[in-house]
Amino acid sequence: MNWSFDFLKKPPKIESTELHQTVAHAGPNIVWLHGAGQTSTSFNYLRMVLPDWPATLIDYSSENSFYDNLDLIHNSVCRKEPIFVIGHSLGGIYGLHLTQHCNVVGGISISTPFNGSALADWAKYLIPSYPLFRDVGPKSSPMIEANRIPINVPWTQIVSTTGTVPYLKSPNDGVVTVESMEQRKNDMECVHVKNTHYEVMCSDDVAHIIQQRYEALMLQ
Repeated sequence: MNWSFDFLKKPPKIESTELHQTVAHAGPNIVWLHGAGQTSTSFNYLRMVLPDWPATLIDYSSENSFYDNLDLIHNSVCRKEPIFVIGHSLGGIYGLHLTQHCNVVGGISISTPFNGSALADWAKYLIPSYPLFRDVGPKSSPMIEANRIPINVPWTQIVSTTGTVPYLKSPNDGVVTVESMEQRKNDMECVHVKNTHYEVMCSDDVAHIIQQRYEALMLQ
């Protein structure tokens, strides 16, 4: 007899926190999407140095599948349209997918591997129960679909270029390769910054880029 303990599993969920504007003439609602294994706390520095624009902080779990998280994020943010997405790493992939479901008027991805992580392709065999490794490899459905999504809104990809580790075999930021970050360079603006994959989250250069792109959108 095969016993199933599925009833013990908790249904996937996310947390959404709304931040109300305190500046005049604010633009679209910003949706902050953190990277894998992180939380919205990772955006604290950038949010501290940027104007207090209307925003929604999303917290999702990497223990959920990509598409479970995407459905939950979509249900949480689309009622706040129009939206401007800012995603770090995997958060940028979620942001790009949201353009297919919501009124996304622009976006900034930070250190996002649009061609996935080759390391995940073998890591998924070492830990097959961990959804993240199945979802971020170059041949995974989320990555293949992300590369088929047309980008019809202003989009900037911030490419982090320092922190190289040798096992990735090509220039990288310590976590993902520059090549993967530039996968959609023909479809979006790519801006290089001399930071590692995580230093970008406390970079004044990154904050400046975000402010410029968001305020330019407000003027349109």
